[in-house]
Amino acid sequence: MPLLVGTDGTQKMSKSLGNYIGIDEPPNDIYGKVMSIPDRLILDYFELLTDTSTEEIAEFKHSMAQGSVNPMVLKKRLARDIVTQFHSAQDADEAEDHFTRIFQKRETPDEVIQLNIKDGVAATLTAELAKAGLTKSRAEAKQLLAQGAIEIDGEKATEDIDISTLGPGHKIKVGKRRFAST
Repeated sequence: MPLLVGTDGTQKMSKSLGNYIGIDEPPNDIYGKVMSIPDRLILDYFELLTDTSTEEIAEFKHSMAQGSVNPMVLKKRLARDIVTQFHSAQDADEAEDHFTRIFQKRETPDEVIQLNIKDGVAATLTAELAKAGLTKSRAEAKQLLAQGAIEIDGEKATEDIDISTLGPGHKIKVGKRRFAST
């Protein structure tokens, strides 16, 4: 029995390794995780996780070897198939739309966490991100800040600012998938 390689592309899929796709996760999360797998795993995922025929998988393999198909097209098909299996075709449509808007067109999602900032009360960016649950801790927020993975209105944040000075209406992006506003 073959082992399913996780989303990291190297080790077996495992919750403890953090490289898994949970069957009870929301459709957007499943879709996004499938889209994050390395291209070389697409055919394995089709074979092990879907009911796609072996003939069609062979066609995919040939097309990929010839370079006549963009791997993203196959990944989108794979993601739709997997979301449909565990949720519904409508959920798969919505997840694909969400992925396209957020990750391909780089739009801000509809659901963002509103940071509770009080006028005149000093609050550092890292403390507020941790308090809102956008990071596990202030230490993680500081690490993401140092890596350039936090943006305010599309600009990389370079220091742990007092966000009470920002005012309302600013968009904050933490990593690739977490969003907040002031």
